Amino acid sequence: MKASILERLHADHYRYEALLCILDRQLHIAVCQEIPDYRLLYQLFHYLTEQPGEWHHPVEDRLFDRLAERHPESRELLEVLIEEHRRIDIYGRELEVKVRNLDEESEAEMDLTTLNLARAFSELYHHHLYTENHRIFPLLETSLPVTELEDMDLGASLKAPAEGSPSFQRLYRQIAEGRTGLQLGRGEQADFCPLCGAKPQAAPPTS
Repeated sequence: MKASILERLHADHYRYEALLCILDRQLHIAVCQEIPDYRLLYQLFHYLTEQPGEWHHPVEDRLFDRLAERHPESRELLEVLIEEHRRIDIYGRELEVKVRNLDEESEAEMDLTTLNLARAFSELYHHHLYTENHRIFPLLETSLPVTELEDMDLGASLKAPAEGSPSFQRLYRQIAEGRTGLQLGRGEQADFCPLCGAKPQAAPPTS
């Protein structure tokens, strides 16, 4: 039996990974020297920064503090992950401002500084999620009993909205209705959208 708090954290990670995949596709468009969807990029950076800062990262920080007490060998890695929470927030907020300014400039290609920062943000985020999923969450399961995890005061309620939050629902609709999760650049499309599951529309039959 897995503690409900770990199930929620895993679900958040799955959603973040889907959004990062769409973010990476938009950055590939920029690499191709085409104009990415800046409004979508703004919403992606905003959600991937704001939602974790409101609920996910504070909860993880408390879990990490408890794990460090029970498993001192993990303390150094946990301190790195907590610092990465701070860096994700700083990079994400800076990128929100940068892409909002680019959106206000008609037909502006993404400058190299912004592109490099966005790629660094994505790489940090991917690595961070991988480390938590494969190293820290298994340690939490083996080091802390389910009953202890369920009874911990995490400073936040599991009832806090995740997929049902208005900000996520707006982002989901933007991606699903515009099929923007499929865009790759140079007129190409991916096989599927990792968030909504959309697939490229079949070409009309030729006569």
